[in-house]
Amino acid sequence: MSSTENKPDRTEKLVSLTYALTTTRIGYTRAQLRGMVDDYAGLSDEAFERKFERDKETLRNLGVVIVDGKGRGESSWDAGDPERRYRVLPSDYPLPALELEATEAAVLGLAARVVAGGGLGRQAARAAERLGLSTDLSEPAFSAVIDTEAEHLEPLIRHAALGNPVKFTYRTADGRTEPRAVMPWGLGHRHGHWYLAAGDTRRDGERLFRLDRIQGSVAQLSPKADDFVPQAYGRPDRFSMAAALDRLALATPSETARLLVPEGGGGTLAARAHVRTHAADGVHLEVSYRDARSLAAEVAAEGARVLEPASLAAEVVRVLAAAEAPHRGEAPASRLSARRGGRVAAETTVSRALDLVAFVVQRGAPTPDEVMERFGLSRDELDSELTRLRNCGVPNGLHDELLDVEWDEGSVTISNAQALAEPINLNLAEAAALLIGLDAMSSAPEGSYTAEALGAISTVAARLRALRPELADFEQLLAVRASSRERAGLAAALARASEERFLVELDYAGSSTPGVRVIEPIRVLDVGERSYVQAWCRTRQAPRTFRLDRVVGASVLEEHFAPDAERAAAVRGAVFTPSETDVEATLAWSPAWADRALAHGPLRTGKSGELLATQIRVRDSAYLVRLAASAGGDAVVLEPQALRDATHRALRARLDQAVADAEAAGVPQAELDALVKGVRR
Repeated sequence: MSSTENKPDRTEKLVSLTYALTTTRIGYTRAQLRGMVDDYAGLSDEAFERKFERDKETLRNLGVVIVDGKGRGESSWDAGDPERRYRVLPSDYPLPALELEATEAAVLGLAARVVAGGGLGRQAARAAERLGLSTDLSEPAFSAVIDTEAEHLEPLIRHAALGNPVKFTYRTADGRTEPRAVMPWGLGHRHGHWYLAAGDTRRDGERLFRLDRIQGSVAQLSPKADDFVPQAYGRPDRFSMAAALDRLALATPSETARLLVPEGGGGTLAARAHVRTHAADGVHLEVSYRDARSLAAEVAAEGARVLEPASLAAEVVRVLAAAEAPHRGEAPASRLSARRGGRVAAETTVSRALDLVAFVVQRGAPTPDEVMERFGLSRDELDSELTRLRNCGVPNGLHDELLDVEWDEGSVTISNAQALAEPINLNLAEAAALLIGLDAMSSAPEGSYTAEALGAISTVAARLRALRPELADFEQLLAVRASSRERAGLAAALARASEERFLVELDYAGSSTPGVRVIEPIRVLDVGERSYVQAWCRTRQAPRTFRLDRVVGASVLEEHFAPDAERAAAVRGAVFTPSETDVEATLAWSPAWADRALAHGPLRTGKSGELLATQIRVRDSAYLVRLAASAGGDAVVLEPQALRDATHRALRARLDQAVADAEAAGVPQAELDALVKGVRR
């Protein structure tokens, strides 16, 4: 391994350690490795131990199984014994053949596409490439996109799989922060959020934590720590993450509200009303609810009017008064900066380097263009990667102990690399990412997949679990619930109509153009906490995406529609893509809404006083009014000033109407004055 005056290249070091540990027959002692690796030179005993343990952990996370000289796992020997030797068995390094049938390969390829974003999304993509899965697959009638870029998801999966206690700072729903020390049991995705189920010493029992409310870092606890979690808080034998997610179901409604919305309006309220009565003044809705605060936010967002009860009418006034007040006048100053990606983790760069070696060796002598296309590299990046690999091999080894890397305009060759010639086995995160995708597919509404596909999902999941012993209890450890399960009957009917090519008539309470539409459904799509049907709208003669929670009614017609590849491609490509009419705005967010701010994928972030400020892109200004109204002061439009003023006017109009409705419902004037806090003219 080369030595420079600059900081040693960690990727080069870890590739070389992998090569050395894989090619040795008897292994290396800690003392030998300390003398071989330049990055360990000159370190104190304590500093060496810290760095060596960190490097071993990174290799384990990559799927590199480290054993002692006799082939026993680390758990069976004293790692501190100076005579112990470290090595990697050649049989443990390569990816075993899964021998997938056509349907199994197809569902696994689809599962890799379900897992989106960075983090596990990148892990799923790498696993798919290593398994040779096709990315050119026909779309099913149901698709899901599970965002796995939650900051702490990947490390918490490891801690839960290995039974490591952890600590972190947690922000509660009301914005308070407090320390927690827990034993992770499992992780699950539902309602657009990731949750950690854990044994919590602070609350003395099982608790669920939303990952987007974990502040700072997650640290593993040691047995010597004051807040160490006793083994008694470990995962119960009968624990099921799926069951924990099912317990997140909404509470049974116990109250009924009477609301008034314009004909064709009401959005989500109209869609879930159990009684709808059309009258001269609009549509009267009866909506069941349990939490008045949540319903009031929804009423404020949709611009509905409360007829009764008076308590709900008063709560809507409170929400709108809190939303309107911070929008008055000039906006406070904000300072934003472009979002930047963090430093690429060593695991990512080492995995890519090892994959590159295996690809070149197996291809024999691929062209530079082939390597660049396979790994998404520019020519300068490829030259840098290959130059780094020239320095890899047994650290400070002889010429025949180093990788022999050569390239020119016509070919790339890597010799003396038989130990790394096979693709590396899937690591825990890669296998977990694919299993998450499969679980999302299996949780789809009934009828979304054929019996053959569901059987293939089950079979492939079992084979993946066999690759990583830590995932043997996957059903306990991880679970995903498709958002469309919340409206399973509608989603299943639309998926079947898409599969069988039947037209569907939708009664849609859209936010801007409500009404009856006739559509050619292409697929049902879950994204975060929302479910949609993507379709060619015959009424508008254009691709459209409809939210299922705004569908008031749907009728499958007897008429078929002919398959049209061009239309289908336009429909799938139209989802959430930026348009010329999109609006960019800067908003300030309270701590309690910080997670929602980041869920909007901000273009820039910063501060407005002590509040989080973000610049986001939304479909239109009406969306900002709905957002600000439902937030009740927790999300405030700052810029541009014209948009802030327009939002303020809309909120003021809704507030005036809400006050009048509350008076009509019998709310005392003194109570209204206290709620509005001087807002009324």
